[in-house]
Amino acid sequence: MKKTLLLLLVSILTMSAYSQNSDIESYYKGIESYQDLHLSSDQIARIKKLKREKGPQFAAIGKDRSLSGYEKGERKRALAQKYRAEMQSILNRGQVNTWEKRYGKLTPDYSMKDAISDDFDNALDALERRYEADKKAIENNRYLGKEERKAQEKALKNAYKIEKDNLKARKKAAKGNF
Repeated sequence: MKKTLLLLLVSILTMSAYSQNSDIESYYKGIESYQDLHLSSDQIARIKKLKREKGPQFAAIGKDRSLSGYEKGERKRALAQKYRAEMQSILNRGQVNTWEKRYGKLTPDYSMKDAISDDFDNALDALERRYEADKKAIENNRYLGKEERKAQEKALKNAYKIEKDNLKARKKAAKGNF
């Protein structure tokens, strides 16, 4: 009975991770893949070059442990504003209008990358809260023996790690498309 419940819990966690994956992937693709913008090969090359330049800069800010979360956010926003300004200089006015009509504003106060990152961060926070609640439920279950409790906690931790790594990989892939 207990093994069945544990298997059910792991299955639910896995299914929820896969269902979220398709939502995020369909939400965002790289700008160079949009056919209705009619980008030239030169524009696509310039956009990809810009991404290769800015991507490591964003990552460096995120990995800098000397900065507080607020400082990281400020630096990333400043870098994102520069990125958007450069992106707007690559696109012609008609392409910018098409982008804004169909996909939203391409202005300094708008960032799809930030929105996607926030979505993944919220999903990671929810996963963390769910893991802590499930762990406490196992710890507080008086009907489990010591070995059963350890086995369930280990299985829960492994499922949590798999789902967390999956979310992080999807976040990295989604941000890499920007």
